[in-house]
Amino acid sequence: MKKTFVTFAAMLAVATVTHAQGKLNVITTTEDLAAIAREVGGDRIAVESIARGYQDPHFVEAKPSFILTLQKADLLIAVGRELEIGWLPPLVQQSRNGRIQPGAAGYLDASLAAQILEVPTGQITRAMGDVHPLGNPHYWMDPENGKRIAKEIADKLAELRPGDKAYFDQRLGDFTTRLDAA
Repeated sequence: MKKTFVTFAAMLAVATVTHAQGKLNVITTTEDLAAIAREVGGDRIAVESIARGYQDPHFVEAKPSFILTLQKADLLIAVGRELEIGWLPPLVQQSRNGRIQPGAAGYLDASLAAQILEVPTGQITRAMGDVHPLGNPHYWMDPENGKRIAKEIADKLAELRPGDKAYFDQRLGDFTTRLDAA
């Protein structure tokens, strides 16, 4: 009995170490965020985007398969600014993945460090057309915001995987250097 317990404990320890060293599973809401995450995370992460590049990220059809994708996520990176308001919240809630709920360690609103333009003031109504009450959610088009997003992603990845912080910081530096040279 004692030998069986020791064998089981050893197998469990190996399984835990193997899982801990596996790639972080990162899900983004757009291909643009996925591209930045790939640059920063390199071979230490696996990245998948919910919205495809040809889709309007305002209006993504919430498919049941997205719930399964989110169930396996270690990190969810959202555009924020209510861009995904019509489809993302129900998917995240139904995923029942506590790691990626808003406010959890595995949730990143990429807009929080970005400089947001076109923030309307005063009363806003639908009669005004396509107005974003929290400002233009297409902030990632600015290369300076791209650097800010990359920094937030690197920090979040390092928070989730502290042993890889130097790796993420190096990749962040390489990425921002390439942006500066472009």
